[in-house]
Amino acid sequence: MVELLRSPRRLLLFAFEGVLVAIVLIVAACVRLGLHDGLTYPHIAKKALLVGLVVQGAAYYAGLYELHSVQTARALFSGMLKALALASVILWGLFYAVRPLEIGRGIFVPAIAITAVTVPTWRLLYNRISSNAGFLRRTLILGNGDLAHEIATLIREAPDCGLELVGLLSRDRISMTHGQEGVIGTYAELRDVVERQEIKSVIVAYPDRRGTLPVEQLLEVKFRGVEVEEGVSFYERMAGKIFVRELKPSQLIFAEGFTSRPTTRRLKRIFDVIVAGIGLAMAAPLMLLTALAIKLDSPGPVLYTQTRAGEFGRLFTILKFRSMRTDAEKNGAQFAKENDDRVTLVGKFIRKTRLDELPQLWNVLRGDMSMVGPRPERPVFIEQLDQQVPFFKQRLYVKPGVTGHAQVRCKYGATADDMIEKLQYDLYYIKSYSLLFDLSIMLDTIKVVLLRIGAR
Repeated sequence: MVELLRSPRRLLLFAFEGVLVAIVLIVAACVRLGLHDGLTYPHIAKKALLVGLVVQGAAYYAGLYELHSVQTARALFSGMLKALALASVILWGLFYAVRPLEIGRGIFVPAIAITAVTVPTWRLLYNRISSNAGFLRRTLILGNGDLAHEIATLIREAPDCGLELVGLLSRDRISMTHGQEGVIGTYAELRDVVERQEIKSVIVAYPDRRGTLPVEQLLEVKFRGVEVEEGVSFYERMAGKIFVRELKPSQLIFAEGFTSRPTTRRLKRIFDVIVAGIGLAMAAPLMLLTALAIKLDSPGPVLYTQTRAGEFGRLFTILKFRSMRTDAEKNGAQFAKENDDRVTLVGKFIRKTRLDELPQLWNVLRGDMSMVGPRPERPVFIEQLDQQVPFFKQRLYVKPGVTGHAQVRCKYGATADDMIEKLQYDLYYIKSYSLLFDLSIMLDTIKVVLLRIGAR
């Protein structure tokens, strides 16, 4: 959901296809019943809107808006069938529970069948048209460092960004010679490259810009109608994370964001208490079954307690269902690993399904944690990682969360590189702190749990 909200093109595609589904249902009703007074707005249009919303929600959870991975006809049609199967189950449940919403099988089944063909066919057409060079802005990257090549990769792998990467410019011939693939010139040649290659967009992705950039040429091409965009901002908008490898303290201090209003914090706390309270009440039977399974599977306590660092480093005791043997840390604290032999049989299941996290809802009610935030780390690991990962302690500026932006975007970190990747998402979350962002992350969490993505 975060990716969907961050991409206007993707959001527009989502809305258009929802309208398309609603239109298919209305057409199916007209064919089945004929045109008469019963097919007025109160009777059909509202139902069509409901069906469109449910189908689109199911399509999102089926991965149809991860545009980089659903380009082929096979991926589109199979994904649409999964989405329609899920949507049909939800809608039939709604029809049974709320009779006024019911749509007859003579209308509903043909509408679903037509949608299964219409939407993927439309998407194939859209993919072909949108990937045509005539519909893409020819883009040049000014820079040849890590950030520049990360941006180049993002553009190549993002079908919905609307950009065609022409190449990169290096500071001089020496760095151009030792640069990576894709460098087509130097800063001094900016004006000529823009004119010759018909560039429509320039992304400035050079970290140390003082006295080195072709300022006059940049101003000239900008005045001539070429869009000039700062690389760090572009990267954050496209990737949903902050590039920490070339991050300077001034970018944190003077950039927009990295603040929260008292009203936002109060609303977030109210939201946390309501969701955690309802969650505990609804999950109580499941938690009892989980506790029983743990007790039968291995000796030891059902709950596992551990000291973690909370907001601004305040220590608290976190609660989790025990998923490892009781002697898991007999040799000292260590990160979890892939196929960790310390994890019990039941532990593997509750980690994959995130059931081991349910007791943390009590931590949320106590105020130690929030529903959404960076993963709570152990103090011993924070001290270690602060020496290896720049700005790692800044993730303590907000309460840790049961789920978070990093948790739904990448796997649990077990190395310094993994932690850098997670930190980039955590810092972006702290910078973009809002209740709407929290809601979108919680919707993504449902998708992660259902598809069992990223758990260890």
